[in-house]
Amino acid sequence: MTMASHPAWRSRDPGKRTLGKGHGAFFAAALRSPREVGTLLPSGPELARRLAAVIPRSGHPGQPPVVVEVGAGAGAVTVAIVQHVDEGAVVIAVEKDPELAEQLRNRQLGVHVVTADALMLPAILADHGVDRADAIVSVLPWALFGPQQQRELLAIFAGALRSDGVFTAAAYSLGYWTPAARRFRHELERFFGEVLPTRTMWRHLPPAMTYVCRRPGQGSDAVTVNLSR
Repeated sequence: MTMASHPAWRSRDPGKRTLGKGHGAFFAAALRSPREVGTLLPSGPELARRLAAVIPRSGHPGQPPVVVEVGAGAGAVTVAIVQHVDEGAVVIAVEKDPELAEQLRNRQLGVHVVTADALMLPAILADHGVDRADAIVSVLPWALFGPQQQRELLAIFAGALRSDGVFTAAAYSLGYWTPAARRFRHELERFFGEVLPTRTMWRHLPPAMTYVCRRPGQGSDAVTVNLSR
């Protein structure tokens, strides 16, 4: 598998950069497309660190880890990912909103920023010489998606992971018992053999939690996901 490189990965310190204009760009994107952004505020540091914490620091022997972030926004979670992974990791940040994607590129975090819909993930991986990811991190507004959209995206993500890969997604706790949120939990269990919800971060605005999902393709609908390498 051919990997893209990061020639200046540690030449910058993303932890010292402030979001600044990124907050404004995120707010503007939320006003333009509220159902696609899902919140008026970007992910806070605690949520970002929790999402990044489950990412493997190294990949398979002789290979750097491949990490995909979908719904990267202004880069709050991207920074946590960069700080967490080892040097040489391949990080692909996918953001549908062109203005947010451009803001993220301008931050020069050493990641590959792709302006695209998350549904294009297989083609995005192929464009970067990658066949499977070690981790997929999602900050997409799952509770706002309809059943078919949830199912289609999760099928794509489960199929894009290595058999020992991990998928982690942010969710807002105040809507945990809504029909859409309960449906999302059910859909996760269809595509992953292990689905672990984490405790609520009540100090986060809005209060949030995460799902950590492993064993892709081994859920109740395992036959629908092809994990052949």
